[in-house]
Amino acid sequence: MDAIVQLVRNAMCCVKDLQLFDDTFLYDPAYLAKFYRFPSPYMSKTTPLELFISLSQLYAAISCTRSGLKLIFTEGILKLKRLGRVAELLAKYPLSKDDDKDKAKDKKKVTKAIVNDSLIHEANSAFRNTMIGICVLPIGIAFFWLFANSLHITEAGTIGGLPALIHALTVMEIALLPLLYFMIKDGIAGIRKGSRIRSLTGKFVGKKQKDLSAEKWLSFETYTLIVQRDWSPFWSKSAFSNADVMAEGKMFEKEIESVEQNVKAKSSSSEDVILTEVAVGEIEGIAKMSVLEGQREFLYFVFNFIAFYGYLLGVIVYYFEEDVGTYKQPDFVRTLKFGYSNADADWGGNFAGDLMWTLEPIVILASPLIFKRMVESSNAGKKTKTD
Repeated sequence: MDAIVQLVRNAMCCVKDLQLFDDTFLYDPAYLAKFYRFPSPYMSKTTPLELFISLSQLYAAISCTRSGLKLIFTEGILKLKRLGRVAELLAKYPLSKDDDKDKAKDKKKVTKAIVNDSLIHEANSAFRNTMIGICVLPIGIAFFWLFANSLHITEAGTIGGLPALIHALTVMEIALLPLLYFMIKDGIAGIRKGSRIRSLTGKFVGKKQKDLSAEKWLSFETYTLIVQRDWSPFWSKSAFSNADVMAEGKMFEKEIESVEQNVKAKSSSSEDVILTEVAVGEIEGIAKMSVLEGQREFLYFVFNFIAFYGYLLGVIVYYFEEDVGTYKQPDFVRTLKFGYSNADADWGGNFAGDLMWTLEPIVILASPLIFKRMVESSNAGKKTKTD
């Protein structure tokens, strides 16, 4: 839903920037007056197009604020607190009571390593969510001033007027910087993960379980790829009440026993192979999907960097006026504007930002289907070649 609203919002902003359909009711304040009269002299200037934009900006303000709070607390701090409690349970829990002490020790070591790596994985995810939430929350709050500006409220000097709008844009720019960093980081992580997964197929395809001890091939990554791909332990979610916290001990025992049973099953000296040809195809599909998602993050970075730079020009031209009398605009400002006038740089930067944030949701909505078809066609091509 957020991506759809973003697409509609910024598409309407592009229409306004380019003055498309300027001979229609979209640009006629009198059309709104037929249904509701906004206060004069400022809000009465609001056109139907600006009203639609303002409503979508209000949605963004509410949605981003809510998402930011959820990322910080529900998917961040509360989750980290639960992970800390689970780590304490892991340190105390006797994982195996097997009669064969050596085998029991090996299974205990493997199981503990898998669970421990899962906790680390979830902790990294929770910390990342907290950092992203800290950035998303002020962006959501700043959207309120964009909503007010679309209704010409800032022109009246209320809620801080134009200076407050510029401050809100500045806050959005600052908050966007760490998000750009996370896009690059996630892009690199996705590509590396794909390469790492592909390397597993060469190591374990066709090899029998009896030929390798569990500790030599079972890890958190291989466990979630080969043994239990849909594994979603309870510590991947936050605890919201005292009842949830009280139940953690029993849930942990149940979860750890399930992992240990799977480790035991894969540790038996059976003739089963670790990876069949069918499983290899599925895993290679996961690897390709991970690479594509990593590359998509770099595309998001390009979109958002251009938007960041474009909207930044609006802030810069507010603080640095054109040459007037003895005042000369600094050279670095002229460079940032590519030599354009303040008015042209402001319009061009704003349009570039609106356009990039229109293209981004298109990619968000279309990429899952495109990636799925790319992976399926790739797997079908390999299967045909093999046959």
